Amino acid sequence: MPPGPVPEEDPELRETMRGVVRGTKLFQHFTLQKVLGRGSMGIVWLAHDDRLGRLVALKLVPEPVCVDPSAKEELKRETRESLTLTHPNIVRIFDFIEDGGTAAIPMEYVDGATLSALREWKRTKCFSVNEIAPWVTSLCDALAYAHDSARIIHRDLKPSNLMVNGQMELKITDFGIACRVRDPMSGGGLRSSSGCLDYMSPQRLLGEDPAASDDIYALGATLYELLSSKPPFNSGDVVSQVREVKPPSIAERREKLGITGEAVPRHWEEAIAACLSRKPEQRPRTATELSRRLGLGKTARLVHSQPKGWRKISPGVAAAVGGIAALTAAAVFSFRTSDPGVPEVKKGATAAQPDRLQIAPESSPAPTPASVPPVEPAKNSALLVTTSPAGAKFFVYPGVAGGTGVPAVALTSSGSSPQAVEDLPPGRYTLLFQREGWPDGRLEVSLGAGEVLPVDYTFPQGSANITSIPPGSEIFLGTLSLGRTPLTVKLPLGKQVLTARSPDRPERTQTVVVEEGVPAKVAFQTPTQSRSDSRAKRTQSRSRSRAKRKPPESTLEKFRESLKNIFSRKPPPSRKKA
Repeated sequence: MPPGPVPEEDPELRETMRGVVRGTKLFQHFTLQKVLGRGSMGIVWLAHDDRLGRLVALKLVPEPVCVDPSAKEELKRETRESLTLTHPNIVRIFDFIEDGGTAAIPMEYVDGATLSALREWKRTKCFSVNEIAPWVTSLCDALAYAHDSARIIHRDLKPSNLMVNGQMELKITDFGIACRVRDPMSGGGLRSSSGCLDYMSPQRLLGEDPAASDDIYALGATLYELLSSKPPFNSGDVVSQVREVKPPSIAERREKLGITGEAVPRHWEEAIAACLSRKPEQRPRTATELSRRLGLGKTARLVHSQPKGWRKISPGVAAAVGGIAALTAAAVFSFRTSDPGVPEVKKGATAAQPDRLQIAPESSPAPTPASVPPVEPAKNSALLVTTSPAGAKFFVYPGVAGGTGVPAVALTSSGSSPQAVEDLPPGRYTLLFQREGWPDGRLEVSLGAGEVLPVDYTFPQGSANITSIPPGSEIFLGTLSLGRTPLTVKLPLGKQVLTARSPDRPERTQTVVVEEGVPAKVAFQTPTQSRSDSRAKRTQSRSRSRAKRKPPESTLEKFRESLKNIFSRKPPPSRKKA
């Protein structure tokens, strides 16, 4: 039964951009449960389809599109075309629905995490080729199907539009409907230059008609980021760089960022570099050709070995953190046991609406004749806690506690993000977040039976680009080290005092005002000397120079001898007068 309207004290009662809250019923049969994400194309809600008895991701179309007949018709046409996409690695779009002045697009609900989020879980903030190869195989296969069979272009391919579900299968979201809303005063339909600049081809930047080669470029930029932690161009004048500059190789980028580990094979470097060519004709012509250049097959089976002595991770948590990321951090999510085991997940056909993630019991007793069937153990739930910035302490309390202080109930669990909290009974929970230098945060969540719920809390923040002369100074916010210059960091909003420290220079401090959406610039210069100090140093230097310019000892001795001779002579005797 879908949850009803929430009480007044629930923070989720706050209205979204669409003026709806959890528990609202839209279009007569979609009951909203929680916000899955926000973007340029509106808010996406997890909703229960009361008519068909299933969960869907309900993308609410922004109001500027709903009130613009031309824009709405164009989006409706593109949605209608996307209904034909039936590939197992592409999120299904079910319909385009309208009711008065509102519209929405119900889609397949993928209970998992994006590759962008999974990459952040990695210690090096990037994957190895072996880790992403199965997903890239599926991605190329899905793109080849969309381009060659359905004749549909994505136009906004990036890591945050690629998800991994509970079966560790890749799913491409927003296929064919990744358009941004036009300016209401511009007089056109939807913008043709949709997409994120970090992954946009030079042709898209020039406003040319979308082509399959644009998706190939975006795929190359996506692989570049997954393997090096950053897109090819991510700072400065990105538009000019995309159009005029050749990006560094992945190996060069990793070396610059101090990333170690398994090297990227040469044929992967060359294939990704070809995708990023400024001229479309120099890129791989199809996704199938790219897959061949990367040395990938038609299908892939994802098999991971576990460190000996660790038990198998709960399938729900493994899916939510993306099997590989969870397995490589098994110590965080697992407990010691005598059964090592090797989990194996095979790629297979996926229904249009997958089941929600379930935390399955480790084993089930075999049925015995003439006995009562065993009672199925209750399916507990889990929280997958992440924060931005990471490294925050969190505290989990049962129930929904009003006010702003610490709830007056026993603490259920605690930890530091990112971390999974397993074996939680279904119900409501209050989470408190703390990080040095940041204001405390608070969230309330609801957990269903067997559900793995990703909880991501973002502290109110801005960013700052910090440099120093010379570079390499360690920057502190209070006692918290932010890293060494040059660096770009997230900071709390408002006035912040930063300190720069280096072994051979005095400590320097600066106060910076951090605003949301406007990166602050902080430059620590080498302290200048006072005039009196400079004069004193110059005087000492001249004195040392004079002391060094002594005449040779032999010459000095000669001069002394001459003086001695002159002054040691006796005056001639005076003559007596007759």
